[in-house]
Amino acid sequence: MKKNVMSLLAVVLICFLAVIITGKALAAGTWSYYNLTVPPFGGTANTNNLQKLYTGQCAVNSTSVGANYDLWAYLELVDNTVVSTKQLINDGTSISFDNWASAGQTVHMTFQSGQTDPVYIQAIGYWSPDNP
Repeated sequence: MKKNVMSLLAVVLICFLAVIITGKALAAGTWSYYNLTVPPFGGTANTNNLQKLYTGQCAVNSTSVGANYDLWAYLELVDNTVVSTKQLINDGTSISFDNWASAGQTVHMTFQSGQTDPVYIQAIGYWSPDNP
């Protein structure tokens, strides 16, 4: 009998931990890796599309922006309607910012070079349509 109680307690504990871990993962939102090359002279490049889980801020964690340049980052709907302000990013930038997209809408992050930037700029990092 003592062995059965211990086994039952172990199963209950494992289930409890699984629920907590799953809940934290869902609350963290979705992060997506990007590795893009942004064209010169105000050119743009888009990430993959993701669905927003929550109405609220989006986030960008930039690992690197090539050639010592900065890029503008902003959120767009799939029809390329801009739904946020533009935020300047460079190497190691980690930002969250407001947007007007609602939960359930599909969006992507767009990166834009400066109007006078004469080179292709590589951008690497992670982004989320929600602020985890």
